[in-house]
Amino acid sequence: MIPRQIYRDQQIEIRVPLEQEADQLFSAIYSSRHEIGQWENWCTDSMTLKDTQRFLHDSDHKRHKGSEFNFNLFEIATGRVIGGAAINNISHENKIANVGYWIHSQFTGRSLAPLAVKYISEFAFNRLSLTRLEIVMMEENHRSRRVAEKIGATAEGLHRNRLYYHGKPRHAWVFSIIPGDILCLEYFGLQD
Repeated sequence: MIPRQIYRDQQIEIRVPLEQEADQLFSAIYSSRHEIGQWENWCTDSMTLKDTQRFLHDSDHKRHKGSEFNFNLFEIATGRVIGGAAINNISHENKIANVGYWIHSQFTGRSLAPLAVKYISEFAFNRLSLTRLEIVMMEENHRSRRVAEKIGATAEGLHRNRLYYHGKPRHAWVFSIIPGDILCLEYFGLQD
């Protein structure tokens, strides 16, 4: 059985969002849409609550099929959605997948993305038996690159035309994590 929750401490919970939480998720994404939308095709000014409801419905279906796993970060005190992390583009045949993440604009700079990457990686290796995760970000996305560097992911270089963003190919940095890599959260004041 696939767990809905992959992490919880006194302040943060990382778990699968419920369809009833669509309003909270939409609010978090929409209020951060300018920052997230710089790097993600799916995040635009035209997104609606119905899009978020559809995403959550589709996400639940994909989770049950084992084709994609989407989690959100919740602030325990308020119940607010403050970020997201996902395992997508899964190739079960090759045992690899991509890891993606975003953090609400009001919560950046708190090492939440490295925390999410650590626990979503453990989930991917321990529960899904994957053997390689890739973090891929556009060349200019310095914040995302810093997250990958913070956790100790291995930089594998700048790949030409690796991503497609708003109708144009874009160069992207590729970082990898494999089982046995020691993710460096302790250095950044984060605990297991």
